[in-house]
Amino acid sequence: MSKTLPLVTLALLTACARTGPASRLHASPEEAVQAYFQASDTGSSRLLRSAFHPDVRMHWVDGVDGALRTRTQLEWWQVLDADAPQPASERGMTVLDREGPFVLMEAVSHWPDHTFDDLLLVVETPVGWRIVGKVFQRLAPGESAPGSASAQEEIRAVLDAKIEAHALYSHALLHQSHTPDCLYYRLNVEGVPFAWGTLSEAAARYAANAEAGIQDRESPWNILKVEVRGNVAAAKLEVRVGGVRFIDHLLLVRTGGQWRISAAAWGNPVPPP
Repeated sequence: MSKTLPLVTLALLTACARTGPASRLHASPEEAVQAYFQASDTGSSRLLRSAFHPDVRMHWVDGVDGALRTRTQLEWWQVLDADAPQPASERGMTVLDREGPFVLMEAVSHWPDHTFDDLLLVVETPVGWRIVGKVFQRLAPGESAPGSASAQEEIRAVLDAKIEAHALYSHALLHQSHTPDCLYYRLNVEGVPFAWGTLSEAAARYAANAEAGIQDRESPWNILKVEVRGNVAAAKLEVRVGGVRFIDHLLLVRTGGQWRISAAAWGNPVPPP
């Protein structure tokens, strides 16, 4: 989505971008996740801002009533700055999938009375690697977050609904298969190296195509990976459109008995020359 900024505002934004601290740049996805760990251990919203894109919404499911919970970055900054830090006793990270500027990662953090199992979308942006999606599961000591065959089937059905939404350009199917606040980060699409938009913006484009009688049933999709961790999950899809291969890295949550896509990063994993 393009917007025209007044020249003075644009100049100020450009100046800020050029003079930003080097500590905000992360040379690898692991470095971005490590900055997230350090932010939590030290109670530093500054470090958190370097690790996460500011529009990221963190999602989890309440263990008591199964309700979806959401926290914005701004809300998270206030919590970090207000509370005394409680460093984790142990942390680890695993790359679940990496292709070009797209990475799916799992980050596990242990405290004496609980564990957090995070699934993260990490992408390479013009200012370095940053986390653009996070879902997590809170576990009791010694508890694991396994995936089941039924969960795999349910998630694949949601992914099929997303694929069908694209084929029909159906905003209704987008609504059914996503959380309302899902953001889509895109890389190397239509000459733009990095951008993002809301689900409603995507739905508006779909609706315009549908009203014009446009469909896309020819583009072949494949579901390449599904990783389930209790009531959160990650997935990877691929599609070829006009001879160009695109991939989707997705995060999902199970709320109200239904899986939904809550965060997405997609685009061309091979930047144009």
